[in-house]
Amino acid sequence: MVYKPLDEKTYLQYLKIVGWSLKKGSVDYKLHDENGTFVCAIKISHGKKTKQEVVARSVHKTEQEFKERGLVWPPKKKSKSI
Repeated sequence: MVYKPLDEKTYLQYLKIVGWSLKKGSVDYKLHDENGTFVCAIKISHGKKTKQEVVARSVHKTEQEFKERGLVWPPKKKSKSI
């Protein structure tokens, strides 16, 4: 499967749905799960005239971590119906 870079805003929304967080490290970002445990390092590319986006390799790593934990990537919003 071919992976594409993902817009940073969309990526952060996906993490918020499952309760994961992204914290700035020295060079890259650190992905933490809902318990605050370190999961992996994430690279976000940026430039003067380009938007910030999560690189394709980091999107792939995130998907692998979701699958190992039995979660679906990309996560879906929970339905409001009872």
